[in-house]
Amino acid sequence: MPATTTAASCAGPPQPTLAQRFPRFSADAGSSRLRQLERLRERARRFAQQHARGRALEIDRRAREDPRFFDWELVRAGASEGLLSFLIPKQAGGGGGLATEAAIVMEELCAACPGIALIFGAHALGISPLLLGGPSQWDGVLAQLVASEAQERPMLMACAITEPEAGTDVEDPDLLARGRITTHARPVPGGYRLTGTKRFISNGSVARWITILMPTDPRNPAQTWTCFLLDTRSEGFSIARVESKMGQRACPAAELSLQEVFVPAERVVGRPGDGAAATMIVLACSRPPVAAIATGIASGAYERVRDWIASGGQAADLRNRQHVQLQLASMEEEIHLARQAYIDAATEVDQVALGGALRHPLVRALGHVPPSVRRSSLMRGWITSPRAADATVAVMRRTTSDRAVTRSLALSSLAKAHCADVAMRVTTAALDLVGMRDVPVRAELQKLWRDAKLTQIYEGTNQLNRIEVHRGLCAQETISCLPPLRAAAHPNRESPATAAATGAGRQDPLIGPAAGADRQLVRARGGER
Repeated sequence: MPATTTAASCAGPPQPTLAQRFPRFSADAGSSRLRQLERLRERARRFAQQHARGRALEIDRRAREDPRFFDWELVRAGASEGLLSFLIPKQAGGGGGLATEAAIVMEELCAACPGIALIFGAHALGISPLLLGGPSQWDGVLAQLVASEAQERPMLMACAITEPEAGTDVEDPDLLARGRITTHARPVPGGYRLTGTKRFISNGSVARWITILMPTDPRNPAQTWTCFLLDTRSEGFSIARVESKMGQRACPAAELSLQEVFVPAERVVGRPGDGAAATMIVLACSRPPVAAIATGIASGAYERVRDWIASGGQAADLRNRQHVQLQLASMEEEIHLARQAYIDAATEVDQVALGGALRHPLVRALGHVPPSVRRSSLMRGWITSPRAADATVAVMRRTTSDRAVTRSLALSSLAKAHCADVAMRVTTAALDLVGMRDVPVRAELQKLWRDAKLTQIYEGTNQLNRIEVHRGLCAQETISCLPPLRAAAHPNRESPATAAATGAGRQDPLIGPAAGADRQLVRARGGER
């Protein structure tokens, strides 16, 4: 059935504004920031109603029959709304969105179909490590993703962390040190040879690029955990299988096989050995959108059963029953509080944990450099150099702290675990209200119930997330979440990282004593700042 034939029937009553949904936004009423968020949410809702909800059950059925089924038309439709690039930095041509934008979009999409939404969520997760790589990543794959979307030939990304013997283990540095890691990135001249298996990778069978994490020394995984940018067309890479899933079937989960896959050194994301810290930061950023996924599922279930009861028909006997009214009120209550939890966590990430790095003068200055200048051999050579990677880490350490990221991770984990449980409770309650009545809404609710279960498992099980809550909030621990400074890597001269971290380097406190290509960073626009 074409989605357009059901869009009107799926639209439902007018949606509340963001300021109504999140009272904290009332203080920003009329601001350009709030208007941008509203426009983004409207684009997500338009895609969800015109393309996702009407086809959700059909795609779920086809993916059950053939787990390798994938609907590229949906991806192209989402790309036309900018859903593949809204998180890519503006310097690379994207929308420049952060965790707040991702969370708002994911709730809208998941109220229609969580499986279809996960295609875009898994793509965003694949992008996340590249965002931490800073300016070195702007003019590479990120720019390619934006261009492919504009050309209506979208490319997808994925992030590969989980292994057959290590799932939740790899999402915590202490567990990673003891985990049964079987993958290995072997250093070779010019790069690395990647070998091993990654499992349950969302978008794994359809992604063009994958950010993949594995150790360069399997005997010491936590200290050598490294992120690589993998081209899925590389020799030695294959899809071993695509899982038969219970829920969120529209997005395939694949097992990836790597047999001595060569990855050049320039496709190491960040610095070798910084992968464990990068994982913690990525999880702090990605768990609020996952909490929003769960909240969207709950919201979708609640709105469907509320509208079904209001429509009369077989539900006419329920409308005026007080226990039904109390159940609907309880669902509304849980969803409202879940929203506040995920927006709290997203705000903490955007404004406190990582916002300072994004606003740092060095990052802003580089953003003003025209892409053509950044791509010049001189500038590109510096931006992708080890010294620039050190400078990126130094900027992060100067603008945030291990404690700030630990707290942000704890709030994100709190939101993820809480919202996942809310999704299960609300979908269960919605099914209870419908009971055994043979009505169309029942099939939609059954699917949402199956979809909801996955939110308690991926992005770290709820148990692991609550361990992070205990460590970061209850016990007030500080986890080593930031990559270390490595000033010793340049013993003969003060590095940009050292200067940025200490405030030294009077000629330019942002990048240290400037010379050659370093000075070009601030001269590119015709004068120093």
